[in-house]
Amino acid sequence: MSSSSLYIHIPFCGKKCLFCSFSVAVNQANYVNAYLKALRQEALRYQGTRLSTLYIGGGTPSFLSEEQIDALFVLVSEQFMREDGCEVTFECNPESVTESKARLLRRCGVTRVSLGIQSMRDRILTSLGRAHSQEDAERAFSFLRSAGHENISVDFMYGMEGQSHEDIDQDLADMIRLGSEHVSIYALTVEERSLLFVRKGQTPGAGDADLYEGICSFLENAGISQYEISNFSRASFESRHNINYWQGGEYIGLGMAAHSHVAGRRFWNQDTLSKYLNAISQEGHAVVGEERLTPKDKMIEVLLFSLRMNRGINLDDLQKRFHADIPPEKIEVMESFIEMGLLEEDGMVLRTTVRGRSVLDEISARLV
Repeated sequence: MSSSSLYIHIPFCGKKCLFCSFSVAVNQANYVNAYLKALRQEALRYQGTRLSTLYIGGGTPSFLSEEQIDALFVLVSEQFMREDGCEVTFECNPESVTESKARLLRRCGVTRVSLGIQSMRDRILTSLGRAHSQEDAERAFSFLRSAGHENISVDFMYGMEGQSHEDIDQDLADMIRLGSEHVSIYALTVEERSLLFVRKGQTPGAGDADLYEGICSFLENAGISQYEISNFSRASFESRHNINYWQGGEYIGLGMAAHSHVAGRRFWNQDTLSKYLNAISQEGHAVVGEERLTPKDKMIEVLLFSLRMNRGINLDDLQKRFHADIPPEKIEVMESFIEMGLLEEDGMVLRTTVRGRSVLDEISARLV
């Protein structure tokens, strides 16, 4: 492989948030060193690959100790080559960011930090089961900025029960006051694997189109422009790693539950810590499933992902890329959405409208 994006999943967390349905390992710090050893073994399969982007997510990567974070970057340096200008993202939760960890991340070459704030209201943070407070969030951001991090993204969640429009406006104002370069927004969805589902059994108000459009407008007015349905940034601070996903690029995934897309083959790892560790020790890999898409299937997938982005997709370029024509029935569906004002055309470029972005799931379901 000449160049790729690499995702490393760090599943460890101090506690599980009430809304979380991801593959995580809670209160299992004694397994971190074994996990790092397994990552090193798995990475051998891709030794020498040049990286254009590296994303370390979770879970809570900042849950690791400084020695473990350093060991993680050492194994990356041993097995991979980072290209000049490689974007290196590291996810953090506010409660586990210290001054020394913030400085360590800079020394390790992190160029972008994703900080999981979710809300600046202590009442809402408690309702989500988060382990930090507003004070923790502000302190963590300050530590990162003081350490020299110039590209900090913050996460914002909306659609919670009891969250008012005033809460949302104040939350966004507080996050903008921090001075972040990037904001990712998420509507609360209650998945069956989450603790919140056990308590509530349903989603309380998530996905409200008016809330979504109001948030988009608020951020735009603050100079943080939307470039993808859930992501906003100041000029030149878009996430290159995620854009690669949305454009149908290739990527390597290491770790528990990680997914990869290499040479037209998509495959994924065991999704529990014990199964992942056992598989690596016995087989040297933890792949548990795979699929291959036809060029036409892949073309439709790239179309759907590209509609998440404000720039949209050039349909002529898309068809040339996959040497396939968009099926007539899909063209008819797209034309109907254009008539409804949910999609718009600009020459051969197709993109979603502001209203269309709030119902993109429905659009995608019709185009599949």
